[in-house]
Amino acid sequence: MAHERIIPLLNTHNFRDLGGYPTVNGQTVKWGKIFRSDKLSQLSDQDQQQLTTLVIQTDIDLRSKEEITAAPDQLPDHIEYLSNPVFQRDVTDSSKSVDGLSNELRSNPLAGRQHMQAVYHDMMTSQHAANAFHAIFAQLLTVNEDRSILFHCTAGKDRTGMSAYLILRALGVSAEIAKKDYLLTNTALKNFLNGRQAMLRAAQRPMTLIDNYTALWTADPSYLEAARQVIKEQYGNINNYLSSAVGLTKNDRADLQKLYLN
Repeated sequence: MAHERIIPLLNTHNFRDLGGYPTVNGQTVKWGKIFRSDKLSQLSDQDQQQLTTLVIQTDIDLRSKEEITAAPDQLPDHIEYLSNPVFQRDVTDSSKSVDGLSNELRSNPLAGRQHMQAVYHDMMTSQHAANAFHAIFAQLLTVNEDRSILFHCTAGKDRTGMSAYLILRALGVSAEIAKKDYLLTNTALKNFLNGRQAMLRAAQRPMTLIDNYTALWTADPSYLEAARQVIKEQYGNINNYLSSAVGLTKNDRADLQKLYLN
């Protein structure tokens, strides 16, 4: 059976299956069990039927309360909804309009990248974020055997990207392959971002603003590296971060691998 990594829904840009990745010990992440996405607030009837076809049991929303209120998920009634914010507010700026961006992003050509690097640093030093990651793993451990799970934020890029990275690493996927999944956001969002850039150029927005806006909507290796540097400096390695900060036990990891690996 053929599987799709990037699943083409009508009203999302970054809906993906985490299946098919090999682990370091020769196993493979099961297809059709763990999905990641951008916002789900504009799903069509056809999109919602697709979620039903994917037998999704629980939708974990990683956005802030403000983002949720502004653009609530549109889901089939049978899917359980869980609000699980990684940040108290959208520090990634993914939910902001161009006009809502800071003056620094209009004047400093490095501001976008520096801002996102700081976001990832803060995400990995925040116990609130670690608690949110713990809640994702708790849900993964309780999904029915014949069902799947979905987690998302606004762009499906930062909060979702880091969550997916941690899940893949906990399952035994190598850092390099987990990084490739992180960077795949750039392929998924390419058409969306190209359209936004064209609109900004047509509106004669300053190039500094366009470049910084692009940085906010890009999965950049330096962002992930900022997170990995925190893990290395404060915990030594990813396993220690998962156990000490996230609270994932050896038994939890063994159970996860039984549930989600072939």
